[in-house]
Amino acid sequence: MFTLGSIACGLAPSIAVLTTARGAQGLGAAAVSVTSLALVSAAFPEAKEKARAIGIWTAIASIGTTTGPTLGGLLVDQWGWRSIFYVNLPMGALVLFLTLCYVEESCNERARRFDLSGQLLFIVAVGALVYAVIEGPQIGWTSVQTIVMLWTAAVGCALFVWLERRSSNPMMDLTLFRDTSYALAIATICTVFFAVYGMLLLTTQFLQNVRGYTPSVTGLMILPFSAAVAIVSPLVGHLVGRIGARVPILAGLCMLMLGLLMLIFSEHRSSALVLVGLGLCGSGVALCLTPITTVAMTAVPAERAGMASGIMSAQRAIGSTIGFAVLGSVLAAWLSATLEPHLERAVPDPVQRHVLAEIIIDSANPRAHVGGIVPRRHIEHRDPVAIAEEDFIEGIRVALLVATATLAVVFLAGWRWFPRDVHTAGSDLSERLPTAMTVECAVSHMPGATWCRLWPA
Repeated sequence: MFTLGSIACGLAPSIAVLTTARGAQGLGAAAVSVTSLALVSAAFPEAKEKARAIGIWTAIASIGTTTGPTLGGLLVDQWGWRSIFYVNLPMGALVLFLTLCYVEESCNERARRFDLSGQLLFIVAVGALVYAVIEGPQIGWTSVQTIVMLWTAAVGCALFVWLERRSSNPMMDLTLFRDTSYALAIATICTVFFAVYGMLLLTTQFLQNVRGYTPSVTGLMILPFSAAVAIVSPLVGHLVGRIGARVPILAGLCMLMLGLLMLIFSEHRSSALVLVGLGLCGSGVALCLTPITTVAMTAVPAERAGMASGIMSAQRAIGSTIGFAVLGSVLAAWLSATLEPHLERAVPDPVQRHVLAEIIIDSANPRAHVGGIVPRRHIEHRDPVAIAEEDFIEGIRVALLVATATLAVVFLAGWRWFPRDVHTAGSDLSERLPTAMTVECAVSHMPGATWCRLWPA
């Protein structure tokens, strides 16, 4: 499905077709992400081996995720945007061939059902929240539209929890969160993806819209992040197998926060500091992801690996989506509050100044305006660009501080509650489950989620 969706994206004649094809890609990506981690977890039941295997899985997954901006920029510059979808065809065909040859079926053949009501409530809740966060700075946080969306998100979330706790086939088995290690691991994963994907969005906008780099150069500038993740991840798996997960997780969170702080204070300085900050962020992510994933997958019995993996994938998707929305909205809110007053001296005409500020905020680009902003009104002076760039940089700093603060909260929680030895995680939950069970898994229609049902053997 992912490969076919990629082909459809490349051939898309319109935005509507492209959006639909991207949805098909998301369904395929969800299936691959969830089931691949569940298969790895089931194939290595022993804790130390599982930690090493998850380290390799994380490294490979991270290489694909983090090298995307670099390769995507090069492909777009050389062959256009459609090429980033066509490149998935040979890779997808190869993976499909290897899967058919070497991967055995791990689920039983019972009829599979989907928790459609839970999925719909989840989509409504998350969609309403993201919409409110993105549009809030533009239409106003006290506007009727924003308030309705926030209430819709809150009610949808409450109904989702109520329904899942009573469903015999839940999309998300909330009983897994009774284990403190698993719950904290999921919260940490969500927060890390919130901070990292928001950081990548803001850094990309800074490099392209403030520094004026091309997409390919921007991709190369982000390469230290990708390289650090790819290099450190396999090593962390061995480290977790020896010393447990607590130290690498806390060290990774510290390194990620340090990288964000370096980015905050290096925007006006040399690009070398930006590269170092990105490298620190990548190393911190690599230190975090493998042990967090190990904690989450060892905190539940093997029979629930599919469900645990599905919840984890859902939280990664939620964290990255909310990160884009929240940190992007922080930048937009900062520009809305500061840009127009700061432009007053450079652009005395109030109509022209208001239109210019709207264009810059809507495009998140201080260089967005060209000669004609309003018919027969032209901006000849360079001061508006310099002022907009200054406000843009300050807004990015504020947004990155928000990301750093959320990581600090998770760090303090991890310091208090993460187990000192990953091998002790999950004992309480596993003792409450029958020892002889079979499992039926199915990927849901919602990207990043799955459901599993346990059957007595």
